[in-house]
Parts: sequence; structure tokens; C-alpha cells
Amino acid sequence: MDNLQEANQGRIEQAPFGTVQHRLSDILPTSSEIGNLWTSYMAESMSVCFLKNYVSHSKDPEIHAILQQALDVSSQRVKTMTGIFNSFNHPIPEGYGENDVDNNAKQLFSESFKLLYTRLMHRFVSLDYNNSLAVSSRSDFRDFFREGINTSLDIHQKATELLLAKGLLIKYPNIPIPDRRDYVHDKGYLGSISSAIGLEKKRPLNALEISNIFSMMETKLLLRTLYLGYSQVVKSEKVRDYLSKAKQIADKQLKVLGSFLEDEDLTKPTINEMLVTESRESPLSDKLILCHITAVTASIIAGYGHAIMKSARIDLVSKFRDFVTELLGLAKDGGELMIEAGWLERIPQAADREELIQH
Repeated sequence: MDNLQEANQGRIEQAPFGTVQHRLSDILPTSSEIGNLWTSYMAESMSVCFLKNYVSHSKDPEIHAILQQALDVSSQRVKTMTGIFNSFNHPIPEGYGENDVDNNAKQLFSESFKLLYTRLMHRFVSLDYNNSLAVSSRSDFRDFFREGINTSLDIHQKATELLLAKGLLIKYPNIPIPDRRDYVHDKGYLGSISSAIGLEKKRPLNALEISNIFSMMETKLLLRTLYLGYSQVVKSEKVRDYLSKAKQIADKQLKVLGSFLEDEDLTKPTINEMLVTESRESPLSDKLILCHITAVTASIIAGYGHAIMKSARIDLVSKFRDFVTELLGLAKDGGELMIEAGWLERIPQAADREELIQH
């Protein structure tokens, strides 16, 4: 055997990479795929209700175009997800529909708020769909979530450009551009329990910490506006009390988050105009309002989790952890109200083997 033959003998033959052909009907969807599709269906059917109302009252042609695109996208997503559910004979979630929206109700929020909030929701959607794509294996699920990421990013970009052009974009603070690379040599950079309770001097916030604090404040300002508006129009006293509690928590957390920026002489996010009208007519059902507030509370909790991961100062991590605990209690209260009213649709779950064995 010559040298060439000896070399080839130990080589593994590489098959050309190409598209693997398979029949979707032979591949059962996984629990992660079903769970993420189910929650996405609920969220998109909710968005359709919101956006139908937003579009019906929109007078600004530029804002109207973006809201209409968002409505068209959510409507198409609901149709696509219905087809995917039908492909493996899964019941279609009830979600939300015509009974949950009243387009004849007077306008509750200003057009600028609708644009700001639609932009925020598509930021959340792009993040959720990115996570869903990462844990999906069936090609139809992957195609759906990949397309969802692209369309949500497109809407977010268009909304950002329009808000910037109208002078309504909430801009993050600036920091000095460093003139050299640098390393951390003092373990005090991470802080301590003493610094967390104000007994030691803290180092200045770094860029990621500023970004996370500002982002959470921006989100909470918009949600605070939502709590305020819906408190005016909900019919249920229990839901109104829940919204009042959510607003109180938002106000308290905004104050604490703002103090971190104030300590560094950094600007805080602000909303410069009144975004809630004086309407007392609800454009949405109490069911949809409560379910939406509970869902976005979960998104805020996830946001704090991301902020904890990206923060090096112990005092920030400690405070974010406290906020998460507080919001988990709020989310639980919302869930119990939904159960009490018969509004909490059950997400698909594993088989209860113990019950099956006993019966």
C-alpha cells in the first residue's frame, strides 16, 4: 500500500450537505414546540384585538400605516398557527376575538402611545420568537418563528424611525467614549453587601447596567400608562383594584430605578405628553385587559432576569431580585383572578400518570 492509500484509509468520507427530506406527518411536535406555539397563538389573537381598535381610531397616516402592518402581520400569524395546529390535530385555543374588542368605544390612548406600545410589543415578540426558534426542530415551526422574528424586527425598525422623525423616541443616555482599553484590578468593582445597603461607595454604572435600568424604566413607563388608562374603563372592581396595585408597584420600582441613574447624573426616560384620554368607554373586555397585564408582567420578570445576568454590581442584582419577587406575587394575584373568573385557558400539559393509573 502506497502512502496515498494509507492516508485515505483513515479518512472519514464527508457526505455532501443538503436539505434533508422528511414528511412532517411522521414527526410529532415536541412539548417546547406545542407550548411556544400555544402561547404565541394566545398573544397574537390578543394583538389582533388591540390593533383593530388602534387602527379604527388612527388619524395620522404614517402611524396608521405601521399599525395596519402590525394588524395584518398578527392576523396572518393566527391563520398560519391555525394551520400548524390542524396539521397534527391539536385543538385550536379559544384565545381572544370579536367579543373582546369594541371599536365603537371612544379613543382611550393617544396615537403616539399606540406607536410606542406597538414598538415595545414587537420587541418582546422578536425576543420570544427567537427563543422559540432555538428550541424547535420541525421545519414548519422553525419557518414560522423565523418569519415572525423578521416581520417583528421590521415593524420595530419602522416604528423607531417614525418616532425618531417625530421627536418621540425615548433615547438612552450618553457616556464618555474611552480613549484606551482597560482592565478591572479592584474586587470592589463587583460591590459588596455593605455597598448594597449604602454603607460603601459604589463604582459608576457601566454601559450594560445603564442600558438595562433605562430599558426597564422605559417599559414600566409605558405599562404605567396602560394601567392608568384601563383603570378608567374596566367594569370589574377586582380588576380595577389589581390595576391599581400594578400601578403602585410600577411607581415604586420606577423611583428606585431612577435613583440609580440620578446618582450618576444620567437622564431618565420620560414621556412628554398626556397619553391617556378622558374616555370612560372600554375598548377591550375585562378578560383581555387582565390577561394582557398578567402576560406583560411575566415579560417584565424575564427582563429583570436578563438584567441580573448582565449586571456586575451586587446592589443592582439584589434590587432586581427583590423586584422579581414582588412581580411574581403580582402575577400570581392576576392568575388567581383569571381562574376565579373562568378566564385562564389551560396550556397543554403532560399526562397525569397517577390519575390514569388510579382510574
